[in-house]
Amino acid sequence: MKKQARLTAFLAAAAVAPAVLFSSPAVAAEAPSTAKSAPDRGAEAKPDEAGKQSDARSVVEDRIKVSQIASDKNAGRSLREAANKALDGTPEDVRRFLETGQYKARDTDNRVAVIRTLSGKYVGRNVRDAVNKAMDGTPQDRVYYLEKGYHLAQIADNRTLAVQISSIGGPAVQEAAHEAIREGDDAIQRFLDVGQYEARAKDEAAKKKAEEEKAAKEKADKEKAAKDKAAKDKADKAAEEKAAKDSGKGGTDGKNVQPATDVRANGEHGTTAVTTPGNAVTSAGHGTSLAATGVSPAAPWAVGGAAVAVAAGAGLVIAGRRRTAAGERG
Repeated sequence: MKKQARLTAFLAAAAVAPAVLFSSPAVAAEAPSTAKSAPDRGAEAKPDEAGKQSDARSVVEDRIKVSQIASDKNAGRSLREAANKALDGTPEDVRRFLETGQYKARDTDNRVAVIRTLSGKYVGRNVRDAVNKAMDGTPQDRVYYLEKGYHLAQIADNRTLAVQISSIGGPAVQEAAHEAIREGDDAIQRFLDVGQYEARAKDEAAKKKAEEEKAAKEKADKEKAAKDKAAKDKADKAAEEKAAKDSGKGGTDGKNVQPATDVRANGEHGTTAVTTPGNAVTSAGHGTSLAATGVSPAAPWAVGGAAVAVAAGAGLVIAGRRRTAAGERG
């Protein structure tokens, strides 16, 4: 309703203005007939009418200016509210707004705009310092910050941030950051917005690949170590079995056969025994009796050696008997 009322008042003022502005020629045309009889009165009336015309023109122009400010899309909230309040008031309120009120309202909006820059995506120390300086300064300082200071401070923060990202990033991130810094401010902005994420994805892919290759190599090394151990264990076992077999052959090589003769008191010979591991050979009385039991898995040549040893023992027994018989005859 207030906007409609303001619009109605504005249209009414606009409609009245032409009548007021263009009424003077008509009065001037009629003036001669009266000016002759009362020239002094006509002369006195003209300044008052000119003042009224000027005042009417000024009121309309002021309202137009205020209306334009209120309808500006770029105007801040405080400025629009102050403009609408002036339009709802008297001509004096409109004039006061144009002379002082609009500037106070603009500075209030500028303060809000300065504070909002702190919520930027890449705000750093430079922007914060510039904000504090603008808020502590004059309205002109805040205008300068919004028009130029903020942009310069943000560029400095962007460059600092790019260096920081490079210092903790992987090879691809470091390369992209250094290239952006060499190219300039626009390249740094692109790096912060997009480039750093693309480069980080490359580093993560390379890291994943390296980890997979490392895991595959470790697995292959473990498998090779297991195979080598199995082969070594098999070789050690075979060597132990061969050593055990060779040790068993050493007791039946014919070198440890010991013939023995039991000579009794009456001159009769007892039993002669030749013992080898796993074999028993005996010779008794006037004859020879050989027996073998418990044949071991020794080679046949070992058995042959034992037989030769037994035969040699039997020969010794016979020779002994002949010497005994010869002694008795003598």
